[in-house]
Amino acid sequence: MTDTMMIDVAPASGGPGGGNGTFAAMGLLVRRRMWRDRWLVVSSALIVGLATVLALAGPELVRRTIDDGAADAVTAAGPAADIYVTVPVGNPGGDNVSSIRGLPVAGFASLGEMVVENLPPNTKSVVSGYDTWLLSGQVPIGWSATPAAIEANEEDGKELVKDPRVGDYFQFGFANEAEVTLVDGRLPDAPPSPSDVTTPGATVPPTEVAISQEVADALEIGIGYQTQVSTSVGESLILEVVGIVEPADPEADVWEHFPEFTAPLVADEGAGPGLRRGTIMMSEETYDGVSSALRTPFPGTVRIQIDPDAMTLDLAKGVASEVSTLSADAKALTGPEMDGVNIVVKTGLDEALSEYPARARAALAQMSVIIAGVVSVAAVVIALMAALVLTRRQNDIALERARGASVLSIGLRLLVEALLMTGVGLAAGIILTSVFAPQASLSSGLLWVVALAAALSSPVLGSLQARGMWTGRREAANRQDRAKVAKAKRARRLTLEALTIVIAAAAVVSLRGRSVLQNVTQGIDPFLAAAPVLIALAVVVIVIRLYPAPMAVIQFFAKRTRGVAGVISLAKARESIPGLPLLGITLAVGIAVSGGLLVSTVHAGQEQASWDRVGADVRIESQVTDEEAAALEGQGLVVSRGLTKPEATIAVGSDYTEAFLLAMDENYPTILTMSGVTDVSSLQKMYDAAAGIGAGDPIPSLASQEIIDVDVHDTTSVYVGRVYVPIDIDGLAEITPEGWTEGGPYLIMPAEPLLAYTFDEPVVSNIAFVSGPGAAEAVTGMTGIDQSTVITREAWMASMQDSALIGGVERAIFIAVVAVGLLAAVALLVTVLRGVRERGRALSMLRTQGMGTGYGWWLAFAELVPLTLAAVFGGAIAGVAIMWLLGDTLGLKLLSGGLSEPPLTANWPFLAIVGGGILVLLFFSVAVEVLAHRRNKLSEVLRWGESR
Repeated sequence: MTDTMMIDVAPASGGPGGGNGTFAAMGLLVRRRMWRDRWLVVSSALIVGLATVLALAGPELVRRTIDDGAADAVTAAGPAADIYVTVPVGNPGGDNVSSIRGLPVAGFASLGEMVVENLPPNTKSVVSGYDTWLLSGQVPIGWSATPAAIEANEEDGKELVKDPRVGDYFQFGFANEAEVTLVDGRLPDAPPSPSDVTTPGATVPPTEVAISQEVADALEIGIGYQTQVSTSVGESLILEVVGIVEPADPEADVWEHFPEFTAPLVADEGAGPGLRRGTIMMSEETYDGVSSALRTPFPGTVRIQIDPDAMTLDLAKGVASEVSTLSADAKALTGPEMDGVNIVVKTGLDEALSEYPARARAALAQMSVIIAGVVSVAAVVIALMAALVLTRRQNDIALERARGASVLSIGLRLLVEALLMTGVGLAAGIILTSVFAPQASLSSGLLWVVALAAALSSPVLGSLQARGMWTGRREAANRQDRAKVAKAKRARRLTLEALTIVIAAAAVVSLRGRSVLQNVTQGIDPFLAAAPVLIALAVVVIVIRLYPAPMAVIQFFAKRTRGVAGVISLAKARESIPGLPLLGITLAVGIAVSGGLLVSTVHAGQEQASWDRVGADVRIESQVTDEEAAALEGQGLVVSRGLTKPEATIAVGSDYTEAFLLAMDENYPTILTMSGVTDVSSLQKMYDAAAGIGAGDPIPSLASQEIIDVDVHDTTSVYVGRVYVPIDIDGLAEITPEGWTEGGPYLIMPAEPLLAYTFDEPVVSNIAFVSGPGAAEAVTGMTGIDQSTVITREAWMASMQDSALIGGVERAIFIAVVAVGLLAAVALLVTVLRGVRERGRALSMLRTQGMGTGYGWWLAFAELVPLTLAAVFGGAIAGVAIMWLLGDTLGLKLLSGGLSEPPLTANWPFLAIVGGGILVLLFFSVAVEVLAHRRNKLSEVLRWGESR
């Protein structure tokens, strides 16, 4: 007999079986298995490619939205966003003591180019062009003389008859682009040289000018008239009209700087008694001569135009910083030849950009949550695809383990497969992204999430599967010892679940404490992006813990149900819910629900904000006459008129303070009620008290707390119309115009007793509110109302909803919903395919017990419905939790434009669409299951089982 235990077996040297077992035949196995499962590998690569596109295009969409928002902010500011550089031009001989020194008129033409060249780099990069013009302030006309009077003076030596011109003014204008053509008379000659008129005994001839026919008609002068103009320093000059001219191109942009050349101001009331003013266009030589003769420079303006399309968020921050320093360092824009010349820089660009970074951070926070959530769903689906492949490899892995393969060798082979598939998927996604988003950055952190999920899911899950197949571990024979081991496992699982919930809670608390709006304004904040995933993961943990409770109810009824349906339902109700598919679908539903809540909440917030920011359906910031108010009220509208006075002086005893004065008539409480204010009792009490006062009595008023705190004297009055009107502050102003004013404190008064007071100068109403159906159309249709002072609620809402930030957020949410819908469909389909062989065997076995062929759909239905319902339930909770817990950190108030955070508002039609989409996906998955088993042959399934 041979003792086999004593035989020495030498290892094989060389040959195919030689080498390290871990790497033996790796290439062959990888190649064969990838070819066998090629359709699954290709599908996995496609999912990786889709995830890559989302990971790259998402941040690019964020960047474009933020940059478009910066351009939007500049566009909304209009001409105020341009940079205006004003310098005195003319009288270059001034000494800044007896007269102001200005830049020579001849040098003004090159000033624009010089200023643009000296701008700071960021500001210079967004300049689209510049234009320059000269326009004096109003110069009073002392007298005028007719041609007949001038002729009589020259021929007969009679004293020149001069007609006084009280309230008449000229403005002097010049621009190289402002070309005129002669209509009548002749063009002016150049003024005399200063050396010709400064010699002793020299006669100073009148300076010749040409005016437009509109100015001639308005000021009642014409060709041959002479006028005297003077300045505040006592210098005077005689002008003679020698021609009538008109713009060569009336549509040219340059004429917007000289509106009174063709439309002179004639105001008999309001702007001053008998005020008449017109602009005279001059040549460069005439302008220089006039300023030198009057020893007064006139303002020259360089307008630097800003291109909104060139503005980005990075540039916006740099430009705002640079522009804020220009006013203090205006000399840096000019050369040394400007020494001694006062330069003033004004622009609204810094103000237009000052509030934008906060709004940009709000939009960034909202899009970060959505886009990161979508990529997280894609990562889970990638893991599901890896699990599906491993389901097909289960027998292979079991055979490898039975032949002695280590967990490491199995993991390495799976890693090689995963790396190949990941490389193909990433390359396809990058190429596709470069087609429609060529500026997308490859440094996105989300891309690393996709790459790691694709590369590690299969080897990690496969290694765990291989490790679980090892049957060599020891198990205690004693029941109590086995119970202790099971208890320890439950404790470890409970610890991990509790840790997940604690981490999610810590992330939420930390985010709410730090406020995301204090952080980055570009790129996706990884900390904020992880929070929704952690919240969804915590919800999944809770759902898994609660899942047995409803399943116990189903088991109770299934036990009492006869037939195969009861057996199937009972069997499936006893199974545990799969965690990975639950996480994927829950996260997908949560992202869709949170996105819908975000959009509906912002829209509802904008609705309320429109009332706060406008005050009514229509706000008119100019006088509305009694006839106009009556016409509006005749259309069924409510009209409230009143008076506003920013920084009104309030005398409190011997002390003085300032407040925003708002005095409205008795219809104001009705306007507020129609605007959604529920309690106007404090205002109504003020109006009731005002109805009983007499002439000269203190007017009942309400005030902000700051004014009440200093109102400790017996007498309080407000300065209106050059008199102090006594008031009686009765209480706190609980309803203030904070939404449409620049800030408090506020003084609220009834308009009727205030406007009935006797003032030293006229005081008229300058504000009105109109509310009711069709208010905007009624007001815009009234020609007597200055439409430039009309602000409608619909227009305000349109400007908010059409903004680039709001549009970008809504676009991101739409893309996200479509993407998570597609990914959820893949997740359900993968879940079906993972169990298709097991259910095929179960169906075939049940058919041997007499079950009909039509119960295949019920088996799939019983498996998918609990998972789907649990995911929908968990996703809805996760979506609401994301918005409820993170709402304050997402800047909803900033994007809604309101005064406070808007409450969560559900869009029920959208949620119904999400629910309907889930049902469609469910029935689609069940249909796939039924189709998969249509050609199953009972004998083959029972003979081969799952080995084929």
